Amino acid sequence: MKNFKYIQFIFFLILSNSVNSNQDSIVFHGAYTFETFDGQRACAVYVSIFNNTNKDFLIESISTKVASKAEIHEIETENEIIKMKKKENFLIKSKQQVFFQPGGTHLMLMGLKKKLDDGSSFKVEFSLNDGSKKKVPVMVLNEKLKENFIE
Repeated sequence: MKNFKYIQFIFFLILSNSVNSNQDSIVFHGAYTFETFDGQRACAVYVSIFNNTNKDFLIESISTKVASKAEIHEIETENEIIKMKKKENFLIKSKQQVFFQPGGTHLMLMGLKKKLDDGSSFKVEFSLNDGSKKKVPVMVLNEKLKENFIE
């Protein structure tokens, strides 16, 4: 059963890549989060972003139906204290690859409206400065897999 979940996750990553593999666009790939427990109010989402274009993009806002608020957060160390800092917007330069990952820049969903169950998925919508909106599927992974992603 454990191997099936890994296979399911890999299949999801391949599928999301084939759906978004336009070389003349900005591509959001492999978005995931971890399952939540009843009453949990926030969670982080991780995603890889590839700007295959010759122009810069600015992520102006993020939204999702599963939370009342979605923000981009960066991790900063100030006087040996680690803090999360909200980014008002996020620049993705031409031909740049950006990785939102544990311990670094990530999406923060706050005011979760429901429990996120292992194996389920939901969408996060990114609004870009050119007026386009990208709906990105987010796979919910088993909480026990965190030890494989976070050191």
